[in-house]
Amino acid sequence: MDQQLLDRILKCERLPSFPAIAARVIEMCGDESVSIRELGEVLSHDTAISTKILRTINSSFYGLRHRVTTVERATTMLGINSVKMLALGFSLVPQLKGLGGEDFDPTIIWKRSLFAAVGAHTIAREVKFDHFEEAFIAGLLQDLGVIVLLQTLRAEYVAIIEQAVEAHGKLRALEQQELDIDHAQVGKALAEQWKLPSILVSAISGHEDPEVTDPQYQPLVRSVALGAKAADCFLSPPEQQEGRVKNYVRYASQWFDLNNEQAGSFLAGIEEGTRELGKLFEIEGKAEQNASDLMVMANEQLVDLSVKAVQEAKELEEKNQQLSTQAHFDPLTSTLNRGGLDQTLANCFEASRENGEPLSVIFFDADKFKPVNDTHGHHIGDRILQLVAGSMKECLVPGGFVGRYGGDEFTMVLPGVDGPQAAAIGEKVRQHVECVSVKNDTGENLSVSVSVGLASYNGTDSPAYTAEQLIVAADRAMYAAKSAGGNRVYQLPAIDQPQQKAG
Repeated sequence: MDQQLLDRILKCERLPSFPAIAARVIEMCGDESVSIRELGEVLSHDTAISTKILRTINSSFYGLRHRVTTVERATTMLGINSVKMLALGFSLVPQLKGLGGEDFDPTIIWKRSLFAAVGAHTIAREVKFDHFEEAFIAGLLQDLGVIVLLQTLRAEYVAIIEQAVEAHGKLRALEQQELDIDHAQVGKALAEQWKLPSILVSAISGHEDPEVTDPQYQPLVRSVALGAKAADCFLSPPEQQEGRVKNYVRYASQWFDLNNEQAGSFLAGIEEGTRELGKLFEIEGKAEQNASDLMVMANEQLVDLSVKAVQEAKELEEKNQQLSTQAHFDPLTSTLNRGGLDQTLANCFEASRENGEPLSVIFFDADKFKPVNDTHGHHIGDRILQLVAGSMKECLVPGGFVGRYGGDEFTMVLPGVDGPQAAAIGEKVRQHVECVSVKNDTGENLSVSVSVGLASYNGTDSPAYTAEQLIVAADRAMYAAKSAGGNRVYQLPAIDQPQQKAG
């Protein structure tokens, strides 16, 4: 992560000042002794926020039988935490909504965040989490880092975000590639600077990858992540909606044990709630696709999903978790070993085929490794392998995997990364390795270089290719780079249609 860039962003004069009432609400969030009367007194000084809180609580989103006319009464009925979270949202969002509008219209970002927030709230409430109001605010603020990057980097960041407007899953990889920092890291840093509650900080930093979140907050972060997947169902272009719905239902099953009917029924509530709350937060809440059509689509796609298939998905999830914590690692380089790589690639390839997202594989081979190993000893050779593995980890984008394929060959598996992006990552690793050296027993510096080969799969539904063929293609590209003299990157065409075999 580029710490200097992060520091520059956080000190940028274009960032808004933190609202005084939000600071007071946060102070009250950390004080369990705060009374209903004290909260009411604080909010009474801001009529606009008090009015919006009451309108929200009296909306169909909450479905109360009797109309609430005071903040104190709302707090009694819903709980003091619910009202504090709503107050925090209504004080922060207006400050943030005006950011980033000169070079790029952030409307689509806020629209997605609103759908995600209502989705997170709906899911958390239905599965009976205690913190469903935090889920709503976390959903609204999950892309805080995107807004901040737009405001501080302007045109430099617009060029990145415009590539991922219709494919949010690619955004972090693009950010890491171009900036060596991503919006989740920026959002977390600003949330900590603002002293937001730790549960919100965890959701902002972990919404893209809830599996690495603090276990105590993981259910809430998963609800925010699933809310975002539901948002993508509503807002994606028609050609992507089938894959988005399938992705949403799959994770609803894996994370919350929701069946197809339950997951589909949530979509109707999300659509209605977003339309209602959009008026209060002054964010457009109109979907590109209505919930009834999405529910039909989900049923058509997954009508054959049986109890056995659900169980298999859970078992696959468990195996993936075991893969990252148990016996699938190479002890020398602390990367995945061959077995771990094979399993990871198979899982990623199947997800790519299902979701229509690209997948890239990069092969790295240490140049002239055997002569160095034979001349200077295996302990020097081991240090070279650790150097190469360390360089790969340093350049790895979020969601990617690094492994030792065998001997002096290493592999990167990069879900959501297409060919040009993978080539840039491979070149970054090559340059990184080239700039470091290993000392032998006499103190002599031994320079190291790698040959790099890559191949990509474009996430089509074609059954003509397998994960094994993808890794073979990357291996062939690596040997082509080595045959050309080494210390270079070779790329084979993306696999989306039958290719001619090399002669």
